[in-house]
Amino acid sequence: MRKMVMVGVVAATLGLSACGSSASINDTVASLGSASTVQVHLTATASGPGVTGAAQAILKQVSLDVHYATTNGSPVTDAGNTINSEMIVHYGSAAVLDLRAINQNFYIEFDLTSLSSVPGLGVPAQDLASAQLVLGGRWFELPYSLVKSYAKKFATSPSQAKIAQEKSIGNKVLNAIARLIDTTHATTLASGGYTETGTLASVVKALLPTLDSVTHMTVPAPKHLKGTYTLTLNTSGTTATGASVVITAPNGTQGNASVGLHATIGHDQVTVTAPTGATVITAALIKQLSSLAGG
Repeated sequence: MRKMVMVGVVAATLGLSACGSSASINDTVASLGSASTVQVHLTATASGPGVTGAAQAILKQVSLDVHYATTNGSPVTDAGNTINSEMIVHYGSAAVLDLRAINQNFYIEFDLTSLSSVPGLGVPAQDLASAQLVLGGRWFELPYSLVKSYAKKFATSPSQAKIAQEKSIGNKVLNAIARLIDTTHATTLASGGYTETGTLASVVKALLPTLDSVTHMTVPAPKHLKGTYTLTLNTSGTTATGASVVITAPNGTQGNASVGLHATIGHDQVTVTAPTGATVITAALIKQLSSLAGG
């Protein structure tokens, strides 16, 4: 779950780089995690030709909250394993899914009642009601030992060399984007913060050297690529309070369509704790449920 917060933080990171800061993306993420708590509220938008009214209606209702709180008061970026996290998926005001990671154990709670109002979901209301009776309104605990045993059974752990390689590729991509943003003109916002707009073609051009090094071949640059991105960082003093990235591009011959990701960032004293009375999921319980489902 720790990577989830980076979704929101990276948007702020890109915006901070856009202000002309010489700090790298990693340095900026570290500064945003300098407190013992971090909260990121994420929403998405879509508009323009090809975007249905139903899709827009769903996006208006869906949001994601990610909370981090260290257990020893240390900064988030220095916490290591001494950090608790929580991810909450909202539909309207209802928390459809609440997932917490506490001491490497996972806790999950469902509330499926609000899903009956999702346009085009395709799940009968009776089925949602039945699922809610079984799963809704109660906490389940997935112990780390159980998760680890199933991971060993069904997944192959990557080698340290493979992990290092993937990390190196990720860093190269982020550094390429950071260099692009550093060289793109940014405008200061009167309310605090910065905004900049660049072309999608420039993003592809910035990433090509990295793609060439990864694939060991020359990746041809796409021709006639149209579209723009707009990055915005909102600040209060020197503290990032929000960020957004909006991509606009032609949708066939109908005109331009836009999609956006918007983040609000906070450092309030929000605690993340293990719920009481959780039903512990065991291998025996999973086996029992599987046999019931199989008839």
